[in-house]
Formats: sequence, structure tokens, C-alpha cells
Amino acid sequence: MASLLQASLDQCDGFNRAECASYIGNGMFGVTTSNSVLRSSLVIGSLAVLALLGYHFVGLSNRPSEPPLIRGPIPILGVALSFLRDPERFLLKCQQQYGDTFSLYLAGKRVHVVCDSIEAIPAVFRNFKTFPFSAFVRHLDIRLFGVPEQQAKDDALYKANLDRLAPNLLAQASVETLIKAFHKNLQAILPTAIRKLDVDGNLKQDGIILELDVWLRKIMFECTGRTVFGETWPSGDGIFDDYTEWDDGTYDVIKGYPSFLIRKPILARERFYRRLLEMLRKPLVNANPLILERLKVLFRKGN
Repeated sequence: MASLLQASLDQCDGFNRAECASYIGNGMFGVTTSNSVLRSSLVIGSLAVLALLGYHFVGLSNRPSEPPLIRGPIPILGVALSFLRDPERFLLKCQQQYGDTFSLYLAGKRVHVVCDSIEAIPAVFRNFKTFPFSAFVRHLDIRLFGVPEQQAKDDALYKANLDRLAPNLLAQASVETLIKAFHKNLQAILPTAIRKLDVDGNLKQDGIILELDVWLRKIMFECTGRTVFGETWPSGDGIFDDYTEWDDGTYDVIKGYPSFLIRKPILARERFYRRLLEMLRKPLVNANPLILERLKVLFRKGN
């Protein structure tokens, strides 16, 4: 280093040797400092990569109560590339390999996939930490159902309502009660609906033109209403028409389209609510315990 510095100083003919030495020294130390920073950056980068790999392949795993986790080969991205390339094919392959319920590691987040909603109901509702739907439920409450934001974000109210589901909806005895009530109501509603079609005996003679999906939907709607709310459930086309207009605009409302585009479903929702409130002013007759329990929660919170 000394000989190199001396050789450099010998080239400084006609210049101030002190200034020249200072310039050369700074240049040499600058190169040394740059190399040191580069080495430090490489070391830090290597450690970061090793940490990501270690977390992805060792630290990232599913807990005993969670569904199988498909983490993919790339840290942070996970299975994002495979999913984006062909989502349907990828999900079907995962279902075939891991079953109807599994989790995907996508862009740093866990995404739970439920292929069979019926089979997954007990697991989903009994394991709230693994399947936290609270954020999505709040979004639906505010956008779709028009719940005030303060009430939608009331965690105590949300939990109190959720606690009523397992004993009143998921328990075997409750399921059997619902099925029996639904069957009983269907036996009463279906013959009446058929008689309404047979105007002047046309049903038995030439037949009629019928939108079967709408007709069946109306029967299921009324039957479900009576099963849940009891005999107090209002009859007639008004409440069904309001519900279907609201339901048909569900996607547009959830997406938050401009108010002039979703005016009809929103107005239909408010008419539907008014009909429910009018019904609830009367004593409920043979209502399902789930509704009675949720009404207790609502009135207890003063909402």
C-alpha cells in the first residue's frame, strides 16, 4: 500500500503534494468503504433470504386444529403463481389431494377454501380462530344489510349473536326441530300454491305456462319464513317481491356501485325491513328458538 501511494505521489509533478496525497487517500479509502458496504449488504441480504426460506419451509405450518396448509415453493408468494395461472384447475387438484377444506398461502396471507359448505359447517362455526369471518361479516352488514357502522363493529354484539348459532342451529336436536317444522309448513303451503295455479280448472285440462324457478322460490321463501319466524310470518306477494328485488341486486350493493345504480334494491330492502318490523310488533307464534334468542340479544344491547 505504501509503495502504491508513493508511486501515485510521484505522478503529482506540478501539483501540491499534500493536496494530491489527500485526494489519493480519500479515493483509496472510498473504494475500501464501498467494498465494505457491499459486503455488509450481501451478508444482510443472504441472512434475509435464509430467514425467509426458514420461515416458509419450517416456521409456516398449520396448527393441529387447522385444515391442511398448501404453502407453495416460493416464500411470500406461496402458491400465487400456480393459482393465477389456472385457478379452477389448481383448486380442483388441491381438493382431490387434500380434501374439501384446505388453506392456501397466497402473497403472505392464508386463504381458507371450503369446497363442501354442508360438510364444513360444524368445523367452520366451532373454530372461529381458524375461520375468522368477522371482517367479511361487517362488510356485508354495512353494505348489504344497511346496519349502522357502530353496530356492525360491536364485537360484543357480534359474539353474542354468534354464540346463539351452535345451540340453536347446529345442535342435532335443533336441526331435527327445524326439519320437522319445515316439513309441516311445506305440507300446508304446497297444496295451497297448487290450487292457486288451477284457475278455472286449466291445470287439469290444457295445463298452464309457469316460471317454475320463481314459483318454487316463492314456496321455499314462505316455508322458510314460517319455519324461522312462526305463524306470524306475513303471507302475500309483497314481502316476497321486495326480497327478490333486493336479493337480485346483492352483487351490485356489495361492490358499492354508485347510489343511482343500486337505488331499487336498497329501496326494496327498506320495504322488506318495514314489513319485518310490522311483524315483530306482534307476538311471535311458534317461532324458532334461534330468532327468540337473537331478539333477546338485540334488545339487551339496546339496538
